[in-house]
Order: sequence, then C-alpha cells, then structure tokens
Amino acid sequence: MHQPTALAGRLLLLISFFAPISFAQSPPHPANYEIHLDFHKPLSASVTATLPVGDGSLFTADPSGGYEWDRYIKNVRLLREDGSNLPLPSTDRNHWKLPAGALGQIRLQYEVNLTFTDTGRIEPGSQRGGQFFGDSLYLVNRALFVMSNAAGPREIHFDVPAGFEIATPWEKLTPRTFRARDNGQLADNTTVFGRFPSFHIRESKFDLTFVMPGSSPASQALLEPALRSILREYLRIFPDTPEFRVVLSYFRGPEENGEAYQDSGAMTSVDAVSPENRILWANYLAHEIFHHWNGNMIVGKDRGRDFGTTDWFSEGATEYVANRTLVRSGVISPELFFKKMEINMGMYVYWNWAPPFQKTSLSEAGGKAALPAPEGTIAKTYNRPGVYSGGWVAAFCLDTLIQKRTGGKRNLDDLFRSMQARFGSPGKEYTLQDLKNVASEIADQDLTEYFSRYIESPESLPVKQCLSDAGFDAAIIDYGGEVFLRPATQPSPSALAIRNRLLTGKP
Repeated sequence: MHQPTALAGRLLLLISFFAPISFAQSPPHPANYEIHLDFHKPLSASVTATLPVGDGSLFTADPSGGYEWDRYIKNVRLLREDGSNLPLPSTDRNHWKLPAGALGQIRLQYEVNLTFTDTGRIEPGSQRGGQFFGDSLYLVNRALFVMSNAAGPREIHFDVPAGFEIATPWEKLTPRTFRARDNGQLADNTTVFGRFPSFHIRESKFDLTFVMPGSSPASQALLEPALRSILREYLRIFPDTPEFRVVLSYFRGPEENGEAYQDSGAMTSVDAVSPENRILWANYLAHEIFHHWNGNMIVGKDRGRDFGTTDWFSEGATEYVANRTLVRSGVISPELFFKKMEINMGMYVYWNWAPPFQKTSLSEAGGKAALPAPEGTIAKTYNRPGVYSGGWVAAFCLDTLIQKRTGGKRNLDDLFRSMQARFGSPGKEYTLQDLKNVASEIADQDLTEYFSRYIESPESLPVKQCLSDAGFDAAIIDYGGEVFLRPATQPSPSALAIRNRLLTGKP
C-alpha cells in the first residue's frame, strides 16, 4: 500500500447551493450535498446537505456487506436560518425524524468517520465499503449520504485540488459537475478520488471506465489492451447488446472478490498485475465481465436459491467462454489454453468419481451439498469442481456437439445469442427446461436425452468423445484427476474445423 503523500490534502466536494432554509413549505429542489473530505488521518468527511423533505423522515442506505452506515455517520443536526443547529437523535438504526414543522427545504449537517477505509492493511470485503491507498480513495457512496424520500435528481459539483481525478458513474454536466438520477444512483454506486491509472473503452453500445486505485501505469499498460480485446470478442458474440455504461474499480485485496452496484462495480485480486501472472488476472476479468451477459442479463430462474439447477451454466459456461476468449484474442497462448482445458477436465473427472460427490448431478451441484458437508457450507462452494469445472466441460461438449450436428454452421455462440434474445432482452428468467429447448433448436436435434443423461444425472460427460470431436487426443485418470491432451495429428476434417474455431473463432 502507498504511504500518504503531499497530495493527500483536503478535498472539497461542493454540490450546488440554494437560498437560506426555512421550515416553511417550499417548492421542491434537487437534493444536494456539500462534502468536505479530509485526507489527513483520521480520514473523515463533514457534510452539509440541502434536502427537500415531505414526510419528516431521513435515512441512510440499507446496511450491506457488514457495514452499518450509522456507525460512521455521526452528529446529525438540523440547521436553522439563524445559523444555530438542532441535534437529531436517531429514531431507529440508520433513521432520523425531523421535528414538527421542519418540512420543505431543510439544511442538514453531519460528520462521517472514514477510518474504516484506512486501517493500514488490505481488508477483506473492502469493495463493499472503501479502501484508502495514500494517493487515492475508493469509496462506496452509501457511506456518505443521509437522504430524504423526495423524488428527483441530485446535482453534484466537485471542487477538488488541481491534479485530482474523480471517477463516478453519475451523469457528467461539466468537468466538475454531475447529476445522479435519484437516491438509488446517488448512494448505490462508487466513487474514486485522487490520482490513479484509468482508461475508457467505448465498443458499440458498451461504455466502460476502468479505474485502478493504488496501482501503477505499468499495470494499466498490461490491462488495457487485454480488456479491449476481451470486450471486442464478447460484443462479437452479442452484437445486439443494449446500451450499457459502467465504472469498474480494480484493486488489491486478500481474495478474488467483487461487488456490483447500479452503474458501477469493484473487483479485488490478491496479486499485483504482472506479465508473469497474466493468465490469472486476465481470466478473472474475462470471467467477471462475461457475467454482464451470462448471469446478469441471461438469468436462471433458481440461480442463487436453495436449488440452483442452472449454476453450472451461469458459472461453468462463463469460465469456458472466458478461457476461450483469452486464446482467441491472443491474450494467452494456445499452450496455456490447453493447460486450462486439462485443469478443468481433471477437476471435473475427479469430482465426478470421488465418493462424496458420486450421486450429485451437474444440475444439482449448485444447490445440493452432499454429506458430510460442514454446517453452513454453500452448496456451490462445496461442489465448486462440479459447478465451475463441470460446467466448463458441459459447455465445451455442447459447443462441439452443436458444431458436429450442424456441420459447423452453429456453435455455442448461437446458443448464447438465442438465450439473450429470448430471455435477456425481455428480462425473463429461464429454467433448465428452457435451456434444454433452446439448445435442441440450435443443435437441430432433440437434446432431451443428452441433458437427462449428462446434466440431470450423475453420469459422467463423454469427455474423451468431446475431445476427439474437437481434434484432441487425451489420456485420463479419473481417480487421480489427471487429464493429458494434445492436438491430434490426423483429425477428421470436421474435428480440425472445430479445433480451429475453438482457438481462433474463425470458420
């Protein structure tokens, strides 16, 4: 972590000004906040808010990720016209009630303790609250705002020291002035302040600002071209992707983890970005970004519930596409991709063979934790080799099967496009039966028996046959979790074409 620098001074966020407040009813105005953010230790913020209030109620965002926001928001008080103030005791966690008559346009002051962002170490779950890097601050906006129920926009003007940058998903009105649509966009997002590497990618209707607080320009030089290539491939698969604008923050953390907000997100990774670990950070980013389509737009009806019958597709097929995209875009070599194939297949064949999992099908793996799973274990975590690696193998086999049955005219990309058109764009959740029906249409063959045999029962997928159909020879030891493969020297024309498409994406 960087040590505090001379740059770490006082950051003043000025958010519109209105006439002096009275307690009388007045026409509604946009809510606005004047936030004095102090980078000196201990980190803190002083807030003056001008809010239209019609029901006498004030509140913060709901607690999330282990953060109770009223633990940090202190000394809330109402400002009178004469400059005096009236303390407002909380009526409940994260809630305050105005005194009788204090309606209309009010002015409010409070302080925010931001020391949770600067503990001197990289904290688990920091993407849900905040992290200070000495020369930059990543902050979840929920920590800053006391809000009212009034509708309408929130206008935000930043007055910052020269050289400071601000990364936020709010609408940009001027270089320092922004507008949030409502409370949701105001609080349920992230902002990064200070000096940090960042870049902007606009591909078709996909608009991405990528922010790297605590990182270096050398890391940006590695990440930016890789991410551009990855997005280009995804938009080739989904050319009709709706308009989407997002700010993503990426920084060091104790684990690979992420958090999504309305128009922003944050991802943490254990190791610093380097050429040597490209396969790790590039694959992590490729996997998480593909979830924009498979997982966020194409959503299984029971995903994330007690019985996740499509988790193998939302996670495993995403990992397959991420691996395949890296080799197609030249981010990794074919040799590294072959290693990825061996690892995923090895994990799957061992999971399928191992006694604790032998009675678990892929469609059950997301919701069924076979005994003796530790109490409280999430099924998808316990069955991770089945959900992720098993889903990877299932996606690979579906890809080869569709190509083989259609003479190369269709592949897994067509399945994804059809799922997006039927379920993603209308915003309709799909079931396993829906996935089975669409796959059958794309493959020009009823795949009911195939799904029943390999997805809905514990029988092992025909791994060797799928590899042969894609132009690979393989040696497999299921009880050892070992898979060794190599490109076949004399594949059939069909298998050679499938292998070439797998590696290049070209016919």
